[in-house]
Amino acid sequence: AARYDDELGDAEARPLRRVRTVVGAARAAIAARNGVEMVLWEAWQASGLEHRWSPAALRGGPGGEQADRDLDAMLALFEAAESFADNLPSASVTAFVEHIAALAVPRDSRAQAVRDEAVTICSAHAAVGREWDVVAVPGVLDGLWPSLRPRGSILSTGALVDLLDGIDPEAVDTVARGAVALADERRLLLVACSRARRRLLVSAVEDGSGEAAPSRFIGEIAALLGQAAESDADEPEVLAVDPGIDRVLALPSLVAALRAEVLAGVDGEEPTPRAVAAADLLARLADLDIPGAHPREWFGLAEASTDDPLWVPADGPRRLSPSNIESLTRCSLRWVLEGNGGRDGDQAPAITGTLVHTLVQALAGEITPDEATAALRGIWDRVDTGADWFSRRELDRAEKMLDNFRAWLSASRDELSAVGTEVPVDAELAPEPGSDEPSAAVGVRIVGRIDRLEADHTGRPVVVDVKTGKTVPSKEVAAQHPQLAAYQLALHLGGVDGFPAGVQPGGGELVYVASPNNTTGAAVREQQPLTPELIDQWKLILRSAAHASIGPVFTATHNDGCGHCGLVTSCPAQLTGRSVVDD
Repeated sequence: AARYDDELGDAEARPLRRVRTVVGAARAAIAARNGVEMVLWEAWQASGLEHRWSPAALRGGPGGEQADRDLDAMLALFEAAESFADNLPSASVTAFVEHIAALAVPRDSRAQAVRDEAVTICSAHAAVGREWDVVAVPGVLDGLWPSLRPRGSILSTGALVDLLDGIDPEAVDTVARGAVALADERRLLLVACSRARRRLLVSAVEDGSGEAAPSRFIGEIAALLGQAAESDADEPEVLAVDPGIDRVLALPSLVAALRAEVLAGVDGEEPTPRAVAAADLLARLADLDIPGAHPREWFGLAEASTDDPLWVPADGPRRLSPSNIESLTRCSLRWVLEGNGGRDGDQAPAITGTLVHTLVQALAGEITPDEATAALRGIWDRVDTGADWFSRRELDRAEKMLDNFRAWLSASRDELSAVGTEVPVDAELAPEPGSDEPSAAVGVRIVGRIDRLEADHTGRPVVVDVKTGKTVPSKEVAAQHPQLAAYQLALHLGGVDGFPAGVQPGGGELVYVASPNNTTGAAVREQQPLTPELIDQWKLILRSAAHASIGPVFTATHNDGCGHCGLVTSCPAQLTGRSVVDD
């Protein structure tokens, strides 16, 4: 090709020189015994097309669209080279070229003749504004349609959209967002179904194991079509499911049907023939180790392991911490589950909270702010919080909490003076004689530690509890905070050294160091001092909480903390926790 350079003009020879450059780069890579991927990469770099196609694709227009297609083709070629090299590491470039040539699908002009008989496959969004005689909407399964999984959670897309619409993201709770997502999914399905002119097919699968089940929308669509068929004789006939098919043709469904037959047929004195036959079939399936066939695997049949309470009066007063009292007043079931393995103490928020609490008390002593920050960073290097970016974020959040606490400490000195940190509390509330209430017979021993004990201008003790959580409760909720009230009551009962029984407490404060405040340094929620009437009221609440902790029955109670409770799968008050239903 070199002998033609002198005979061709510059315009004619330029493409030839570019081709020679690419071929030369590929030959050099082959001579260096590089693999197929590296040879392709060297040829691509030598072509210089990247610097032409990329800007053209960004500019848009017809030329940009063509550049997009060209770049996509090169990416596909590199993917093919990667797959080829993985399967045949020692194959030559020539073999790769032959492989690509064999993959080429020749264009057939006759394919245009059958275009009208093709099937259009598209998403529900892409179907908007289009219609077909026959539309099939497959895979309408629970968890897929509707899909209520949060979207854009890393960038908080939903909150950003709310801000643009003038809505405070904090005003929209999780339940409301779920309802909005459900409505969006329902509208999208109806859009897909409304694309049919003559016939609509909506399908779902149930495998009998619970892994795949029809969507809740299936019944809604059938009802809508049924109403349409009744109101208009010209509407197409709605084909209902055969009412004789009352179970899925799968082994787990068969086992469930046999079990239901056995349980229904043993209510009388003698089992029914159907129950006997079902029990015989279950026994045969159990011999084959079919899951769920043996009665030992049936839910709800086993007796309780014990009816003994967790505490008896002979053991002395019921010992509880103020945080236990707070949990018991919210939900006694959550309290007992978290106290017996239901709480993961190794979670990053728990680790961060423990470290901040420790350093907060150190800051109140002789340690300087710089020493506290250095100690935090030294400890943090030994904490495993997973990803590096998450560790850096949590460390930054912990340092900000220390800064907010220092700001609160400085701002509050005009009203409060320190009495002590980590002050031990040990107070006893005796049973109330002569009362018919079961809780009145329970003696309560309040044991714990106050994060900070302060004194107001009159010398009354003020309880300060440092919180590292992100959610700050309302003033009304803080006014009835059980933990603060329990500490105040313990002070009144003489449970803190230096304060005699009968002392008038000076109230309490919750200091949320994770939420900065320009005035107080950190967000503060106050509880007023307990009056004699409130003291009597809180004595009843503490006795009720202690009685709820005895068992053996613990009640699941709906409360504000249900939204972030990690035990919903074990809670009968939640839909996901109702694995056993007692009729």
